[in-house]
Amino acid sequence: MTSLDDLLESAVKDGTAPGIVVIAKDKDGKVDFAKAFSSESGTPYNLDTVMEVSSMTKFPTSIAALQLVEKGLVTLDEDVSHLIPSFAKQGILISVSDDGTPTVRERQNPITLRRLITHSSGAGYSFLDDKLSKVRASQFELPLLFEPGEGWAYGTGIDRVGHVVEKLTSLSLEEYMKENIWGPLGANSSTFFPDQDPAISARRVPMAFREDPNGPAVEKPGAPTITTGLKLCFGGHGLLGSMPDYFKMVYSLLVDDEKLLKKETAALMFQPQLTPASKKELHRFMETPNMKLMFPSPPHVDRDYGLGGLLIVGDEHEYWRKGALMWGGAASLNWFIDRDAGVCGVFGAQVQPSDARMRKLIDAFQADVYRQAGKLT
Repeated sequence: MTSLDDLLESAVKDGTAPGIVVIAKDKDGKVDFAKAFSSESGTPYNLDTVMEVSSMTKFPTSIAALQLVEKGLVTLDEDVSHLIPSFAKQGILISVSDDGTPTVRERQNPITLRRLITHSSGAGYSFLDDKLSKVRASQFELPLLFEPGEGWAYGTGIDRVGHVVEKLTSLSLEEYMKENIWGPLGANSSTFFPDQDPAISARRVPMAFREDPNGPAVEKPGAPTITTGLKLCFGGHGLLGSMPDYFKMVYSLLVDDEKLLKKETAALMFQPQLTPASKKELHRFMETPNMKLMFPSPPHVDRDYGLGGLLIVGDEHEYWRKGALMWGGAASLNWFIDRDAGVCGVFGAQVQPSDARMRKLIDAFQADVYRQAGKLT
């Protein structure tokens, strides 16, 4: 048993999380493990446990869009407004009246896949923006926060990417991913609609919530979550699946086996995509308290956004190399791919909110992967 094993065993015993699944591998054969940890008093976790992956849904949705770029159905930089008219009609938010009515101006810049995938389209989340939270409108009727390409905001852009995929293929995102992502990987435990597949729903674990920062995360079967009641495929947050399924996707892109994307297309995912103005806003966002719980924010680490995740573009971090790509999910999940170091991994749990205690475990997992691979600086 390694020190990481001890740490994760202790975490499920003391209530930090009711269960945890970790999987990692490198290209040199030094790292290759897949482990599940469970509390004795909670729902059993194993490698086939199905979880809500929340915002880790954004990664396969981005891959789906890049596959369509490869097929010549769309380009990264053409205007896709005609494919998402309800989004395209939204103006740029100027102010919000006391009754929740927004004042907007007409959008000037085109909406492109590149901007949607990299969160630079102007789409935001109302729970992350004070002005948007005051607008009386559904999530998909909210105005834009800025001209596409001139800022950065975490939001519903990748849900719109999913809509583009559905329009161009005449398939639901569920159908498309099964045929073009999970199928080629030999993965069969990922879906937007677990209730329609008894074999998947039987392996689903309940979400756990921590009300006291120093107390246990308590499972609440049946409690509403971000996927409760969804009837459509939300490409930004609606997916459920097992960590082995997700890891197959991550590992495929580490070793560049072309099961999902051609080498030249996959390489684009690991290249910086933001304008200087957008990158400045990304850095500001990553320094907010909530995001520091999702990702450690050491000073002077230069970051950008790739076509699928946060991209490290500096070499100041103790283990992340330049070109490392990563993101996470609100329910305490993370994935990373570091092609230069030759390592990748996924960390899965079902704890909301993701907090400092979960961040400590995720950091320890990532550092241990690099340590085992001999890649710690």
